[in-house]
Amino acid sequence: MKISVIIPVYNVEQYVRQCLESVIMQDNGGVDLECILVDDCGQDRSMEIVRQIVADYQGLIHFVMLAHEHNRGLSAARNTGMDAATGDYILFADSDDWLPADAISKYVNALKRYLDLDMVIGNFYLRSRERLFYNIEEETLLDNYHVRKLLVCYRNGVEGAWAKIVRTEIARKYRFKEGILLEDQPWSYSLFKDIEKALLIPDNMYFYENIHPASICQTLKNKENVPKYVRSVSFVCNSILDAPYKDLFAGSIMFLWRSFFKTYRMQFEQKMEESERQQIKQLRGRIVRTCFKRGRWFVALFFVFMTYPPTSYLYNIGLVRRKFDAITENAKKIAFFLERFHKRHVF
Repeated sequence: MKISVIIPVYNVEQYVRQCLESVIMQDNGGVDLECILVDDCGQDRSMEIVRQIVADYQGLIHFVMLAHEHNRGLSAARNTGMDAATGDYILFADSDDWLPADAISKYVNALKRYLDLDMVIGNFYLRSRERLFYNIEEETLLDNYHVRKLLVCYRNGVEGAWAKIVRTEIARKYRFKEGILLEDQPWSYSLFKDIEKALLIPDNMYFYENIHPASICQTLKNKENVPKYVRSVSFVCNSILDAPYKDLFAGSIMFLWRSFFKTYRMQFEQKMEESERQQIKQLRGRIVRTCFKRGRWFVALFFVFMTYPPTSYLYNIGLVRRKFDAITENAKKIAFFLERFHKRHVF
Protein backbone atom coordinates (compact mmCIF):
# COMPACT_ATOMS: atom_id res chain seq x y z
CA MET A 1 0.00 0.00 0.00
CA LYS A 2 1.14 3.53 -0.74
CA ILE A 3 -0.29 6.81 0.53
CA SER A 4 0.14 10.23 -1.08
CA VAL A 5 -0.01 13.29 1.18
CA ILE A 6 -0.76 16.42 -0.86
CA ILE A 7 0.16 19.82 0.58
CA PRO A 8 -0.43 23.07 -1.36
CA VAL A 9 1.93 25.84 -0.21
CA TYR A 10 1.09 29.54 -0.41
CA ASN A 11 2.08 32.34 2.00
CA VAL A 12 2.25 30.20 5.12
CA GLU A 13 5.79 30.82 6.37
CA GLN A 14 4.59 30.94 9.99
CA TYR A 15 2.86 27.55 9.76
CA VAL A 16 4.45 25.39 7.07
CA ARG A 17 7.33 24.11 9.21
CA GLN A 18 4.93 22.66 11.77
CA CYS A 19 2.84 21.11 9.00
CA LEU A 20 5.78 19.50 7.21
CA GLU A 21 7.47 18.30 10.39
CA SER A 22 4.20 16.68 11.45
CA VAL A 23 4.36 14.60 8.23
CA ILE A 24 8.02 13.72 8.79
CA MET A 25 7.25 12.56 12.34
CA GLN A 26 4.53 10.14 11.20
CA ASP A 27 4.51 6.47 12.10
CA ASN A 28 3.71 5.31 8.58
CA GLY A 29 2.13 2.02 9.64
CA GLY A 30 4.47 -0.01 7.43
CA VAL A 31 3.36 1.46 4.08
CA ASP A 32 5.14 3.61 1.50
CA LEU A 33 4.55 7.30 1.95
CA GLU A 34 5.02 10.13 -0.53
CA CYS A 35 4.55 13.81 0.23
CA ILE A 36 3.67 16.05 -2.72
CA LEU A 37 4.34 19.75 -2.13
CA VAL A 38 2.83 22.19 -4.62
CA ASP A 39 4.38 25.66 -4.77
CA ASP A 40 1.55 28.06 -5.66
CA CYS A 41 3.86 31.07 -6.03
CA GLY A 42 3.48 32.91 -2.75
CA GLN A 43 5.36 36.08 -1.83
CA ASP A 44 6.91 34.98 1.47
CA ARG A 45 9.58 32.48 2.58
CA SER A 46 7.30 29.43 2.65
CA MET A 47 9.07 27.47 -0.10
CA GLU A 48 12.49 28.43 1.20
CA ILE A 49 11.56 26.81 4.50
CA VAL A 50 10.11 23.77 2.69
CA ARG A 51 13.24 23.26 0.57
CA GLN A 52 15.45 23.49 3.65
CA ILE A 53 13.42 20.90 5.56
CA VAL A 54 13.32 18.49 2.60
CA ALA A 55 17.06 18.89 1.95
CA ASP A 56 17.87 18.02 5.56
CA TYR A 57 15.48 15.03 5.69
CA GLN A 58 17.10 11.56 5.81
CA GLY A 59 14.06 9.28 6.18
CA LEU A 60 11.99 7.00 3.94
CA ILE A 61 9.30 9.47 2.84
CA HIS A 62 9.54 10.27 -0.86
CA PHE A 63 9.15 14.02 -1.39
CA VAL A 64 7.87 15.41 -4.69
CA MET A 65 8.27 19.15 -5.32
CA LEU A 66 5.96 20.72 -7.90
CA ALA A 67 5.55 24.38 -8.85
CA HIS A 68 3.01 26.48 -10.72
CA GLU A 69 4.27 29.20 -13.07
CA HIS A 70 2.03 31.73 -11.34
CA ASN A 71 -0.45 31.77 -8.46
CA ARG A 72 -3.52 29.72 -9.38
CA GLY A 73 -5.18 29.11 -6.03
CA LEU A 74 -5.82 26.23 -3.65
CA SER A 75 -8.07 24.28 -6.03
CA ALA A 76 -5.47 24.23 -8.80
CA ALA A 77 -2.73 23.23 -6.35
CA ARG A 78 -4.78 20.28 -5.09
CA ASN A 79 -5.57 19.22 -8.66
CA THR A 80 -1.89 19.38 -9.56
CA GLY A 81 -1.07 17.23 -6.56
CA MET A 82 -3.76 14.68 -7.43
CA ASP A 83 -2.46 14.39 -10.99
CA ALA A 84 1.03 13.58 -9.71
CA ALA A 85 -0.01 11.19 -6.91
CA THR A 86 1.16 7.58 -7.23
CA GLY A 87 -0.38 6.30 -4.00
CA ASP A 88 -3.38 4.02 -3.58
CA TYR A 89 -4.94 6.59 -1.28
CA ILE A 90 -4.76 10.38 -1.09
CA LEU A 91 -4.62 12.48 2.05
CA PHE A 92 -4.93 16.27 1.70
CA ALA A 93 -3.37 18.55 4.28
CA ASP A 94 -3.45 22.34 4.21
CA SER A 95 -0.05 23.86 4.89
CA ASP A 96 -1.27 25.85 7.89
CA ASP A 97 -2.65 22.74 9.63
CA TRP A 98 -0.85 19.68 10.97
CA LEU A 99 -1.23 15.96 11.70
CA PRO A 100 -0.92 14.07 14.99
CA ALA A 101 2.09 11.72 14.91
CA ASP A 102 -0.07 8.58 14.72
CA ALA A 103 -2.55 9.79 12.06
CA ILE A 104 -1.13 7.81 9.12
CA SER A 105 -0.73 4.61 11.14
CA LYS A 106 -4.36 4.82 12.31
CA TYR A 107 -5.57 5.31 8.76
CA VAL A 108 -3.48 2.33 7.64
CA ASN A 109 -4.72 0.13 10.48
CA ALA A 110 -8.31 0.95 9.53
CA LEU A 111 -7.63 0.07 5.88
CA LYS A 112 -6.08 -3.24 6.92
CA ARG A 113 -8.90 -4.19 9.28
CA TYR A 114 -11.76 -3.43 6.90
CA LEU A 115 -11.60 -4.60 3.31
CA ASP A 116 -12.54 -2.41 0.34
CA LEU A 117 -12.79 0.90 2.16
CA ASP A 118 -13.07 3.83 -0.22
CA MET A 119 -12.59 6.40 2.51
CA VAL A 120 -11.59 6.72 6.16
CA ILE A 121 -12.89 9.86 7.87
CA GLY A 122 -11.00 10.96 10.95
CA ASN A 123 -12.05 13.19 13.79
CA PHE A 124 -10.30 16.56 13.91
CA TYR A 125 -9.46 19.20 16.45
CA LEU A 126 -10.93 22.67 15.92
CA ARG A 127 -8.34 25.19 17.09
CA SER A 128 -10.92 28.00 17.19
CA ARG A 129 -13.14 26.08 19.62
CA GLU A 130 -10.51 23.91 21.31
CA ARG A 131 -12.47 20.68 20.90
CA LEU A 132 -12.89 17.65 18.67
CA PHE A 133 -15.53 18.03 15.97
CA TYR A 134 -17.42 14.70 16.07
CA ASN A 135 -19.17 13.61 19.21
CA ILE A 136 -18.58 9.87 18.66
CA GLU A 137 -17.01 7.21 20.85
CA GLU A 138 -16.49 4.26 18.51
CA GLU A 139 -15.72 3.44 14.90
CA THR A 140 -18.70 3.48 12.57
CA LEU A 141 -18.93 1.76 9.20
CA LEU A 142 -20.94 3.73 6.65
CA ASP A 143 -22.52 2.64 3.39
CA ASN A 144 -23.12 5.08 0.53
CA TYR A 145 -26.40 6.42 1.91
CA HIS A 146 -25.08 7.02 5.41
CA VAL A 147 -21.81 8.62 4.34
CA ARG A 148 -23.81 11.08 2.23
CA LYS A 149 -26.16 11.65 5.13
CA LEU A 150 -23.14 12.34 7.33
CA LEU A 151 -22.03 15.00 4.84
CA VAL A 152 -25.34 16.84 4.70
CA CYS A 153 -25.86 16.56 8.47
CA TYR A 154 -22.40 17.70 9.58
CA ARG A 155 -21.68 19.92 6.59
CA ASN A 156 -19.13 22.28 8.12
CA GLY A 157 -16.75 19.47 9.07
CA VAL A 158 -17.23 16.60 6.65
CA GLU A 159 -17.03 18.77 3.55
CA GLY A 160 -13.35 19.56 4.11
CA ALA A 161 -10.89 17.82 1.79
CA TRP A 162 -8.63 17.23 4.78
CA ALA A 163 -9.02 14.83 7.76
CA LYS A 164 -9.92 11.96 5.46
CA ILE A 165 -8.08 9.46 3.32
CA VAL A 166 -9.67 8.66 -0.07
CA ARG A 167 -9.05 5.99 -2.67
CA THR A 168 -7.04 7.74 -5.40
CA GLU A 169 -9.01 6.42 -8.37
CA ILE A 170 -12.21 7.87 -6.88
CA ALA A 171 -10.70 11.18 -5.75
CA ARG A 172 -9.28 11.82 -9.23
CA LYS A 173 -12.70 11.59 -10.85
CA TYR A 174 -13.59 14.98 -9.39
CA ARG A 175 -11.67 18.24 -9.81
CA PHE A 176 -11.63 21.14 -7.41
CA LYS A 177 -13.27 24.13 -9.08
CA GLU A 178 -10.69 26.83 -9.71
CA GLY A 179 -11.31 30.51 -9.03
CA ILE A 180 -13.81 30.13 -6.19
CA LEU A 181 -13.91 30.04 -2.42
CA LEU A 182 -15.63 27.12 -0.65
CA GLU A 183 -14.07 24.76 -3.20
CA ASP A 184 -14.35 21.81 -0.80
CA GLN A 185 -18.16 21.83 -0.86
CA PRO A 186 -18.90 20.86 -4.49
CA TRP A 187 -15.90 18.49 -4.56
CA SER A 188 -17.01 16.56 -1.47
CA TYR A 189 -20.68 16.60 -2.48
CA SER A 190 -19.83 14.97 -5.83
CA LEU A 191 -17.15 12.66 -4.42
CA PHE A 192 -19.43 11.15 -1.79
CA LYS A 193 -21.77 9.84 -4.48
CA ASP A 194 -19.07 7.29 -5.36
CA ILE A 195 -18.09 6.25 -1.83
CA GLU A 196 -19.56 2.79 -1.34
CA LYS A 197 -17.90 1.99 1.97
CA ALA A 198 -16.38 4.36 4.52
CA LEU A 199 -15.23 4.27 8.11
CA LEU A 200 -15.68 7.10 10.61
CA ILE A 201 -13.22 6.94 13.49
CA PRO A 202 -13.34 8.92 16.76
CA ASP A 203 -9.59 9.56 17.11
CA ASN A 204 -8.11 12.96 16.36
CA MET A 205 -6.40 12.75 12.97
CA TYR A 206 -5.95 16.42 12.13
CA PHE A 207 -5.43 19.81 13.76
CA TYR A 208 -7.49 22.38 11.88
CA GLU A 209 -6.12 25.91 12.23
CA ASN A 210 -8.78 28.48 11.32
CA ILE A 211 -7.87 31.47 13.46
CA HIS A 212 -5.02 32.92 11.42
CA PRO A 213 -5.35 35.84 8.94
CA ALA A 214 -5.38 33.64 5.80
CA SER A 215 -8.29 31.44 6.89
CA ILE A 216 -11.64 31.71 5.09
CA CYS A 217 -13.24 33.12 8.25
CA GLN A 218 -10.79 36.03 8.23
CA THR A 219 -10.75 36.41 4.43
CA LEU A 220 -14.45 37.29 4.38
CA LYS A 221 -13.82 40.28 6.63
CA ASN A 222 -12.09 41.91 3.66
CA LYS A 223 -14.75 43.73 1.64
CA GLU A 224 -12.77 43.15 -1.56
CA ASN A 225 -13.56 39.42 -1.29
CA VAL A 226 -17.35 39.88 -1.15
CA PRO A 227 -17.88 39.64 -4.95
CA LYS A 228 -15.82 36.44 -5.12
CA TYR A 229 -17.72 34.96 -2.19
CA VAL A 230 -21.08 35.74 -3.83
CA ARG A 231 -19.94 34.14 -7.09
CA SER A 232 -18.61 31.13 -5.19
CA VAL A 233 -21.81 30.52 -3.24
CA SER A 234 -23.84 30.94 -6.42
CA PHE A 235 -21.69 28.32 -8.18
CA VAL A 236 -21.82 25.88 -5.25
CA CYS A 237 -25.59 26.16 -4.78
CA ASN A 238 -26.41 25.92 -8.48
CA SER A 239 -24.12 22.92 -9.01
CA ILE A 240 -25.86 21.05 -6.18
CA LEU A 241 -29.32 22.11 -7.35
CA ASP A 242 -28.42 20.71 -10.77
CA ALA A 243 -27.73 17.26 -9.29
CA PRO A 244 -29.08 16.87 -5.72
CA TYR A 245 -29.06 13.60 -3.81
CA LYS A 246 -32.42 12.16 -4.80
CA ASP A 247 -32.87 10.19 -1.59
CA LEU A 248 -31.57 13.05 0.57
CA PHE A 249 -33.05 16.01 -1.23
CA ALA A 250 -34.01 18.01 1.87
CA GLY A 251 -30.57 17.34 3.31
CA SER A 252 -28.98 18.58 0.10
CA ILE A 253 -30.86 21.86 0.37
CA MET A 254 -30.02 22.29 4.06
CA PHE A 255 -26.40 21.59 3.09
CA LEU A 256 -26.55 24.90 1.21
CA TRP A 257 -28.28 26.85 3.95
CA ARG A 258 -25.44 28.37 5.97
CA SER A 259 -23.41 29.51 2.98
CA PHE A 260 -26.47 30.97 1.29
CA PHE A 261 -27.70 32.74 4.42
CA LYS A 262 -24.27 34.25 5.06
CA THR A 263 -24.32 35.61 1.52
CA TYR A 264 -27.88 36.87 1.95
CA ARG A 265 -26.91 38.76 5.12
CA MET A 266 -23.96 40.39 3.35
CA GLN A 267 -26.46 42.59 1.53
CA PHE A 268 -27.12 44.35 4.83
CA GLU A 269 -23.64 44.14 6.33
CA GLN A 270 -21.33 44.89 3.37
CA LYS A 271 -21.29 47.24 0.41
CA MET A 272 -22.52 45.22 -2.54
CA GLU A 273 -23.05 45.91 -6.23
CA GLU A 274 -26.53 45.58 -7.71
CA SER A 275 -25.38 42.69 -9.93
CA GLU A 276 -24.36 40.75 -6.82
CA ARG A 277 -27.70 41.46 -5.15
CA GLN A 278 -29.41 40.11 -8.25
CA GLN A 279 -27.33 36.91 -8.08
CA ILE A 280 -28.50 36.36 -4.52
CA LYS A 281 -32.12 37.12 -5.42
CA GLN A 282 -32.07 34.74 -8.40
CA LEU A 283 -30.42 31.99 -6.35
CA ARG A 284 -32.96 32.38 -3.55
CA GLY A 285 -35.79 32.15 -6.05
CA ARG A 286 -34.39 29.00 -7.63
CA ILE A 287 -33.94 27.28 -4.25
CA VAL A 288 -37.50 28.06 -3.15
CA ARG A 289 -39.06 27.10 -6.50
CA THR A 290 -37.11 23.84 -6.62
CA CYS A 291 -38.22 22.89 -3.11
CA PHE A 292 -41.88 23.61 -3.88
CA LYS A 293 -41.71 21.63 -7.13
CA ARG A 294 -40.16 18.65 -5.33
CA GLY A 295 -42.81 18.74 -2.63
CA ARG A 296 -40.42 19.84 0.14
CA TRP A 297 -42.79 22.45 1.49
CA PHE A 298 -41.18 22.77 4.89
CA VAL A 299 -37.72 23.51 3.48
CA ALA A 300 -39.19 25.99 1.00
CA LEU A 301 -41.13 27.77 3.73
CA PHE A 302 -38.05 27.81 5.97
CA PHE A 303 -36.09 29.66 3.27
CA VAL A 304 -39.02 32.02 2.68
CA PHE A 305 -39.42 32.73 6.40
CA MET A 306 -35.70 33.39 6.97
CA THR A 307 -34.91 35.38 3.82
CA TYR A 308 -38.05 37.25 2.73
CA PRO A 309 -39.41 40.38 4.43
CA PRO A 310 -40.95 41.05 6.80
CA THR A 311 -40.04 37.92 8.80
CA SER A 312 -36.41 38.06 7.62
CA TYR A 313 -35.98 41.20 9.73
CA LEU A 314 -36.36 39.05 12.84
CA TYR A 315 -32.67 38.14 12.47
CA ASN A 316 -31.86 41.72 13.46
CA ILE A 317 -33.22 40.95 16.91
CA GLY A 318 -30.36 39.91 19.15
CA LEU A 319 -32.16 36.94 20.71
CA VAL A 320 -33.02 35.46 17.30
CA ARG A 321 -29.47 36.03 16.03
CA ARG A 322 -27.98 34.30 19.06
CA LYS A 323 -30.33 31.34 18.53
CA PHE A 324 -29.48 31.01 14.83
CA ASP A 325 -27.58 27.73 15.24
CA ALA A 326 -30.38 26.19 17.30
CA ILE A 327 -32.99 27.34 14.77
CA THR A 328 -30.96 25.86 11.91
CA GLU A 329 -30.39 22.52 13.66
CA ASN A 330 -34.06 22.14 14.58
CA ALA A 331 -35.10 22.99 11.02
CA LYS A 332 -32.68 20.36 9.75
CA LYS A 333 -34.14 17.73 12.08
CA ILE A 334 -37.68 18.50 10.91
CA ALA A 335 -36.56 18.40 7.27
CA PHE A 336 -34.96 14.97 7.75
CA PHE A 337 -38.04 13.68 9.57
CA LEU A 338 -40.32 14.78 6.73
CA GLU A 339 -37.95 13.41 4.09
CA ARG A 340 -38.92 9.85 4.98
CA PHE A 341 -42.33 10.50 3.44
CA HIS A 342 -40.68 11.22 0.09
CA LYS A 343 -38.54 8.07 -0.17
CA ARG A 344 -40.56 6.69 -3.03
CA HIS A 345 -40.86 9.96 -4.89
CA VAL A 346 -39.66 9.60 -8.49
CA PHE A 347 -37.59 12.47 -9.85
